[in-house]
Amino acid sequence: MCPALADNNYRTSRTERPLSDRSLIPPCQAACPLRMEIREYVDLVAQGRIMEALQVIREGNPFSSICAYVCTHPCEEACRRNQVDKPIAIRSLKRFAVEFGGDRMVYATAETTHSEKVAVVGSGPAGMACAYYLRKLGYPVTIFEAHSHIGGMLRVGIPQYRLPRDVLDAEEQRLTQMGVEIRTNTRVVSLDLLFEMGYKAAFVTIGAHQSLRMGIEGEDNPGVLDGATFLREVNLGLKPSLGEKVAVVGGGNVAIDAARTALRLGASKVSILYRRSRTEMPADPLEVEQALEEGVEIIFLVAPVKITRKRDGKLVVTCVRMKLGEPDASGRRQPIPIKGSEFQWQVDVLITAIGQAPETPGDFRLRTGRGSTIQVDPVTLTTNRPGVFAGGDAVTGPATVTEALAAGKLAASRIDDYLQHRYPQVGKQARETLSGDLLPETIEMIRKVSRLEPPILPPETRAGDFKPVELVYDWIAAISEARRCLRCGMGAEILSQERCATCLTCLRVCPYHVPHLDASGTIEIPASQCLACGICVAECPAKVVILRKPYDRRHIDSELHHILKSAVESKAKPFVVGFCCQYGLFGTGALATLWRESKAGVWIVPVLCAARVESEHMLHAFEMGAEGVFIAGCGEQCARENTASWVQQRVEKVRKTLLQIGLEPERVCAFIPGSADEELGTKLDLFIEQIGELYLASTIMQEVKS
Repeated sequence: MCPALADNNYRTSRTERPLSDRSLIPPCQAACPLRMEIREYVDLVAQGRIMEALQVIREGNPFSSICAYVCTHPCEEACRRNQVDKPIAIRSLKRFAVEFGGDRMVYATAETTHSEKVAVVGSGPAGMACAYYLRKLGYPVTIFEAHSHIGGMLRVGIPQYRLPRDVLDAEEQRLTQMGVEIRTNTRVVSLDLLFEMGYKAAFVTIGAHQSLRMGIEGEDNPGVLDGATFLREVNLGLKPSLGEKVAVVGGGNVAIDAARTALRLGASKVSILYRRSRTEMPADPLEVEQALEEGVEIIFLVAPVKITRKRDGKLVVTCVRMKLGEPDASGRRQPIPIKGSEFQWQVDVLITAIGQAPETPGDFRLRTGRGSTIQVDPVTLTTNRPGVFAGGDAVTGPATVTEALAAGKLAASRIDDYLQHRYPQVGKQARETLSGDLLPETIEMIRKVSRLEPPILPPETRAGDFKPVELVYDWIAAISEARRCLRCGMGAEILSQERCATCLTCLRVCPYHVPHLDASGTIEIPASQCLACGICVAECPAKVVILRKPYDRRHIDSELHHILKSAVESKAKPFVVGFCCQYGLFGTGALATLWRESKAGVWIVPVLCAARVESEHMLHAFEMGAEGVFIAGCGEQCARENTASWVQQRVEKVRKTLLQIGLEPERVCAFIPGSADEELGTKLDLFIEQIGELYLASTIMQEVKS
C-alpha cells in the first residue's frame, strides 16, 4: 500500500449499488423472432470479447452460423441508430463473431432423460430447431428427411453463394453429436406408421416447396420451369440447360436467387419480369442491388399473359404493361393491366417464381386452410390429430429462417408440455420493451458515424462461380461498426427519489440534455432518450443515479481486487493501475498498442468508457496499494462528445484530494490520445518512470520515519 495512504488511514466512502439487470428490451431484440440478446453481443464485439459474444449468440440461437449468412435481419429495420444515420450491421457482426469465435468448432452434447420418442418430419430450420431443443430436454429424437441431407429449403432452396454447404454440414454433424437420429432419403407417407413405430409425438415441418402457378396459357410448355424446382435441382448438383436468354417472373427472394443462379450457370442475359415497382418488391434490397451489379436486368410493371413455344424451341412470352392502383390485402399497390400495351419477349427458358405453398400428403389427415397451410392452435401448435404438432412454412407459408427457427423452438417446448401432461404456460415477458423514438434534439447531439459495410466479392468475379458473395469483417472493422450501437434500454435511472437531493447535477452534466424536471419538481430520466454514457452516474453526489444494466459484468471494484492479488504475486514495482476504455483497447490507434504491449507493473482495468470512471474508483486504487493511477480513453474514436473534459475534471478532483492527504498530485494522470497519436507508449513510460521515482522517495521517507 502507498505509505502516505497507510499513514492517513484513508478510506473511500462508497454506496452499494444493485447489480441486477434492470434494462429494457431494445427494439432490435423485440423485432427478432428469436428474441436474441442483440444489444449484448454487439456490445461484446465492440469490446473485443468475441468468445463471450459468440456465447450470447448461441444461447439465443444454436444455428447462429446459418443465420449469420441468411437472416433477413428485421432487427436492423428496428435499430434506432437508423434515426441518426444508418442502422448497425447486426447480421454482419454476428457473422464476424461466429467466424472469429469458432462457432463450427462448438461441440454440442445432450443426455437422454425421457423415454418418449419424438419424430420430426422434415429437416428445415424449424425441424432442426425442434430436434435440437427436444434433445436438450432429454428426449430421443428422429428426423425423417426425403432428401440425402438435412436442411430443407436451406439446402435445396438457397444458393451456395448465399449459404455455403459446409455450414449446413457442420450443423448436421452437431445434431448427430447430440444424439439426434437422422434418417435421410426417407419420405414419410403416413403419420399412423410413426405412432405404430413407438413415437409418442410428431412434429410436421414439411416446408412450402410447391411452386404456385401463374394460370396463363402455355405455362406447361417445355422450357418453362418453376423456381423452387430449378433451385432444388441446381443445389442437388444438376445443371439444367438454360440457353442464352433467361427470363424470371416474380419479385421475391426466390426470383432473385433464380436469376443470379442462371447467370452463374452460363446464361448471357437474365431478365426479371415484375408486375409492380421496385418499391413494392418483397425481395431483400441488398440481394436486389447485388443482382443488378452482376448484370441481371429487372423490368418493372410488366406481367406475362401467354407463353408460346416456337419450332426451334424458343419461347415467346406475351406480356402486358401494368400500372399501380390502390393497395391490396398485402399492403402493396395493386397492379392493373394497361389495355393495348401487350408486347412480346423471346427467351430460351422462363422461370416462374411467384410464390410457394405447402404440399401436405392426404394420408397425414391434417386439417389445412388458406394456401394449403396446416391449421394449428397458435398457442400449443397442435393440429387436429392428438400428438401431432406442426410449424414452419407448412403452417405460415413461406417465411424467414428465423421465424422457422422460433417455431421449432416453441414446438419443442409444447411437445414437452404434451408428453409431461402439462398445460402450456404463457406468461408475460420479464422485462419491459423500450418504446419511443429519439427526439430531434437528442439526435442532434449524437455523433454521426458512417456505417461500415462488410466486404463483398467484386461483381465481375461473382457470375462465374458459387463462392459466398459477402465476406467477413476484419477485426478492426467489426469493432468499429459495433461501437456505433446506442445501447438502447441500458440507460440511467434514479434508484430512489427520496434520496435524490434535486441538486440538478445530472441535468448539468448530461451531454445529451436528457434529464429534466417534471411539473412536480421531480427529476426524470426518459429511458427512450438516455444513451447510457454513465456520466450522470459518476457525477451524482448522492449516488442515486444508476445504469439499468451494470456496465461491467465484473465491475470495477471486483476487478481492482483481482488486480491487487495479481500485483502482490508479481511483486513488480511500481504498482500502477490504468483504467482504460475497453473499446479503445481492442480497437485501433495508440490505446490498442497499450493492450498488446503489456508493461511490467502496469495493471489494466478495462471499462466501457473512460467517462464512467469515478473519482472514488481512482482513490480506491490508491487505497488498495497503487503508487500511480492513470485513465486512458479512446480519444477521437469515442462515440461521445466531451469525454476528455469529464475525465480531466475527475483527475483534477483526485489530485486535489491527494494533495490534501500528503501525496503528490502527479501520481494520477489522464491520457486521451488522438486517433493518430503514436506517442502514448512514450508518455506512459515517462509517467511510470515518474511514479517509480515517487515510490522510491516515499519508501525512503517511510524508512526514515520508522
